[in-house]
Amino acid sequence: MTAGMASSAAQPYATLSLDLDNLWCYQRSFGVEAWRDYPSFLELALPRILDFLDSLELKVTFFVIGRDATDPANRALLSEIALRGHEVGNHSFDHELELHRKPREAIVAEIQRAAEAIETATGQRPRGFRGPAFGLSSDLLEALESLGYDYDASTCPNSLGLVARLWHRSKASKIGNDENVIASLYGSLKDARQSLKPYLWSLDNGALMEMPVTTLPLLRLPFHGTYLNYLADFSPALARGYFAAALRVCRLRGVAPSFLLHASDFLGADDPIPLQYLPGMKRGVDEKNEVMKQLLESYSAAFRVRTIGAYVDELKHVRALPKLVPAFGS
Repeated sequence: MTAGMASSAAQPYATLSLDLDNLWCYQRSFGVEAWRDYPSFLELALPRILDFLDSLELKVTFFVIGRDATDPANRALLSEIALRGHEVGNHSFDHELELHRKPREAIVAEIQRAAEAIETATGQRPRGFRGPAFGLSSDLLEALESLGYDYDASTCPNSLGLVARLWHRSKASKIGNDENVIASLYGSLKDARQSLKPYLWSLDNGALMEMPVTTLPLLRLPFHGTYLNYLADFSPALARGYFAAALRVCRLRGVAPSFLLHASDFLGADDPIPLQYLPGMKRGVDEKNEVMKQLLESYSAAFRVRTIGAYVDELKHVRALPKLVPAFGS
């Protein structure tokens, strides 16, 4: 075995995922009425993202929205995700922030509708799910288990959930309306105490693996791509240093990080997309992509980066996971 192979084998696992939230999703969540026409930036963003990932030889889990998969204009774009070797996950059909509050039967119908559209567009049946804005409930978990999903990836134990909710409400009231800013948006303080390590939800008829989006151990501060882009608007060095510190703490605490990106992380202030109200949108796309390249190169150097599904398969074979009973809210 070469030194390089030995070094790779010694690296802990990490995962990488990207929520393919579209322009209309953001407009809807901020109450901008233009969302009803379902405007899209996928034609601009998705080829850019796929080429970027190819350049770094990274495979990720794309959580796709079912409605976008039903649009014939998007099908060739979305099929490229699977053709280039990435995993496709289910991000609901309509990206409705209150999905997790619906009756179980309605949740099942929404997830099935999305899965069928996503499979038709990409040729790949989703085996994982992430709720819009990390929304989760016992009924949603039971729905996923009944549909045979391998994992959920909707938890993001985040101590800034209340701050993010207040910021979102304030911004929405200025550019649209805040009707969609529900009380559970971005989670509660109780949710912030959830485990950062993979575990099993103990459900009525079985169990379902949970793959949390990682936040900073102990402090539970976010370090997903949008938050790092927000920091980089002030100082790219600050974003790089914060990310490096977060990864060090993860290794010290034995947490295999699950790093989250959004399509908007690959759009810039110089793109013709009206997303100036989002954090991390003050710099041009070339500058943003250069910082993201540096972050992901450091991520790949420190960890063996996998899709979420690939890591789930590893966990099934190598370790027993703790079981938790679902409990959400304040």
